[in-house]
Amino acid sequence: MKPLDLPDSTLFTQPTTDEIATRLRHIRKSRGWSLSHVESLSGGRIKAVVLGSYERSDRALSLARAIEIANIYAVPLTFLLSPPETADVACPNSTRIMIDLRKAKKISTYEKSNAQFSTFLQWIAGQRNDWNGEVLSIRRSDLSTLALITFSTEANIYHWMAERNLLLTGIDPI
Repeated sequence: MKPLDLPDSTLFTQPTTDEIATRLRHIRKSRGWSLSHVESLSGGRIKAVVLGSYERSDRALSLARAIEIANIYAVPLTFLLSPPETADVACPNSTRIMIDLRKAKKISTYEKSNAQFSTFLQWIAGQRNDWNGEVLSIRRSDLSTLALITFSTEANIYHWMAERNLLLTGIDPI
C-alpha cells in the first residue's frame, strides 16, 4: 500500500476551544440575545446554563450540538469551526473595501437605524489604531461580520454602501 501524500499540517491553523467559545458568545451578543432567549429559541433543548458553559469553554461542545447552535444562530457551521484569521491577512485576492468615513458618519446621523454600521466601523478603526478619520479599509472578513450583525448578506451590505456612495474607487463588486 502506498502512503498517503498529505499536506504539511503546519499549513493549517485550527481554532482553539476558546476561540470557538468566543465566537459563540460574539454571535449571541451581536444579536442582543440572552442565554435564556437562546434556550427559548431552541425549544428548551439547549439550556442557558449549558450554553454559558460552552461560551466559557467549561464544557465540551459536540458536533451535533455545534450544528444545532449554528442552525439557531443562522450561521454556517464552518463559521464556528474555521481557523482564526490573523490581523494582517487581507481579503481574498487582496481586495480591500475602502470606505469614506466622512460620508459614513453623515449617514449614521440621519439614518438612525444604521447605528450598527457606524459602531462597527469605529470598532475596526479602534482595533487597527487607524484614527485618520477620513478613510477606512475593511477586509472581506469584516464585510462578513457586518452582514452577520445586521442580519443581511455581504452583497446587500456592499450594495447598500455603494448606493450611499461610501465606497472609494478601485473596488470590485461582490
